[in-house]
Amino acid sequence: MTHILRAQARIAATTRIAVPGVLAMAAFVILTCLTPAVLFGQHRDPHTILWGTATIAAVTAMLLGALQTAGDLTNGMTRAQLLVSLGLGAAVGAAAALLADTTQAILGRLALPAASVVSICLGTAVAAALCGVLGAAAGVLLRNAALAACVIALWGYAVEPFISTLSHNVYIYLPGGARDSLVRHVSAHHYIPPPLAGGLILAGFASAAALAAALTFTRRDVT
Repeated sequence: MTHILRAQARIAATTRIAVPGVLAMAAFVILTCLTPAVLFGQHRDPHTILWGTATIAAVTAMLLGALQTAGDLTNGMTRAQLLVSLGLGAAVGAAAALLADTTQAILGRLALPAASVVSICLGTAVAAALCGVLGAAAGVLLRNAALAACVIALWGYAVEPFISTLSHNVYIYLPGGARDSLVRHVSAHHYIPPPLAGGLILAGFASAAALAAALTFTRRDVT
């Protein structure tokens, strides 16, 4: 099983979304942190930077998971792919949080207690890990890499934000709302559930998606 996990990890790490995903996270940090500070002498709120970085990390983890499972359902490695997606998602989330925290620290704007920084970093890693499983499950269910990527990007950057503007009380029970809870997003206008609640909600989505993917794969394999 170990060599299978290593092989799948190498495959996932070399997918086309790996480098663009990292570059997207770096670009977000640069555009939201460095550019306003250098050009206008303005600084964004650290919570906003970390929240936005966590969003990109989660979507990137989902894309990585989907692209390694979509269309590759005949090699009997679906379980390994789900486990690899979990690990890669955690790595992406940790890297994203570290990138944002380092940039804020260099600018002298990381005005958060050490405990809060650690908690946000861990929350980002957990959120991205679970989103990686969601993405892998979506790849199994949709079976088409391009379709899975489009659905994930549309959901993460259009559908969920639209739902949040219509009803934030509904949004907090969606994966995006659960992610906000995990990274301790701060809002002056809306209720944000505690991180534990967000983690349980997102874990529930990931478990349900993994179960659906496993059942779908089993039925297709039998037929």
